[in-house]
Amino acid sequence: MATAKRDWLPSRFALLLTCVPNLGERQIAQVLHQWARSQVSVDEFLSTPVEKLQREWGLSSQAATALTSPDAGWRQRFIQLDALVRRYGVQVLTAQHRLYPLTLESFCEQPPPVLFAHGQMGLLQEGWRFAVACSRGASHLALEAVDEIAQQAIREGGIPVTGHNTSPYQRVALAAIRQERPSITVLDRGLIDALGDGLNRPLFATARLYELEFRADRDLALSPFPLDAGSLGLHNQRRDELVFALADVVFAVWVRAGGVMERLCLRAKELGKRIEVWKAPDGTVSEGIRRLVQGDG
Repeated sequence: MATAKRDWLPSRFALLLTCVPNLGERQIAQVLHQWARSQVSVDEFLSTPVEKLQREWGLSSQAATALTSPDAGWRQRFIQLDALVRRYGVQVLTAQHRLYPLTLESFCEQPPPVLFAHGQMGLLQEGWRFAVACSRGASHLALEAVDEIAQQAIREGGIPVTGHNTSPYQRVALAAIRQERPSITVLDRGLIDALGDGLNRPLFATARLYELEFRADRDLALSPFPLDAGSLGLHNQRRDELVFALADVVFAVWVRAGGVMERLCLRAKELGKRIEVWKAPDGTVSEGIRRLVQGDG
């Protein structure tokens, strides 16, 4: 007997889709959009012939084949991940979910069709959020400025939106940890790869000097990548895009001209986000920030 569509929440169906090999963001977005408007049950969708999945659902031949394979290992993996999501209360957000951040839809050229969240979801609604833009290769002076700016913004009630695997991002995260204040961390990999099977591992080595576990009771970890996805170079740009999208205020400290940070600062400026520029004691700024201020980037 086919499972009625109402027995599958969109979040559970979305989790299933992220487990299918060769099924990328664009195809997942297409399937979720079409499924939300159809009367097709999940069981009916999974039994759809390969040719029809390609023709009517927009799947690639590789994804359609993987989806319909009866012996596919991804099915067992879905069962395991579904149990993990339930055990730890992980939120699986789609664009139709009431908690899905609307700012992602306005900022991102292609909003993530699925967003995994672990921790305090209220951080996406309360207070004001900030990000610190500091490209790789920044001077020691600029990195010290990151510390000072983050500490001051947190004292003023700001909630930092940051990453976990670059020095500037870690400095922002540590500023919150030292003050025992909440933060939002956007990952460049899946929640399991970053936080471990128990979803409680500190996100980076220095954080372990202050706390033995990830504080899901205080902080929030977000990932647009499948739960067990590893880190890839291309993931960094996606992570940075979400950091800027979720921030209400961007503190631009040191931005490389022509880089991702400059592009995201310009996008934030175009959308009316507040941009605060840091200048060195001698009044100089990086070339990327100069172009940002002058508007010729």
